[in-house]
Amino acid sequence: MKNLITILAALTITFSTAFATATPEVIISTETVEVVTVETLDFFSAAEFDTATQNLAFTTTQNISVVQIFNAEGNMEFQLPVMSNNVQINKNLFGEGNYKLGFLLEGQTEVHFTQVTIK
Repeated sequence: MKNLITILAALTITFSTAFATATPEVIISTETVEVVTVETLDFFSAAEFDTATQNLAFTTTQNISVVQIFNAEGNMEFQLPVMSNNVQINKNLFGEGNYKLGFLLEGQTEVHFTQVTIK
C-alpha cells in the first residue's frame, strides 16, 4: 500500500509539473479528436488519428512500456502494457471529454503526458 501511495504521489507531482511548465503543442487535430502535448515532442516519430478505424496511433523513437489513461479528474482509468514503439488506442475507450495519456518509455522513469480531447 505504501508503494502504491508513493507511486501515485510521484505521478501526481510529475503530472502537475509537466502541464504547468511548458507550452502546449497540437500533435493531432480532427473534427472529433485533439491531442496536445506540453512536453518535448522528441520521442514521437508519428502521431495520427485513423478515421476509418477510429484509432489514435502513436509511434515513438523508443519502446513504450506502458500507456496510462487518466480521466479529467486525474484518476487512472486504464493502464495498457505496450512493449513496442507502436501503440493504437481505439476512440471507444473514451467518452466525450478530456483525458491525459501518460507514456512510460522503457528504461526511463519520467512519464510523458499528452492531453486528449474527445469532441
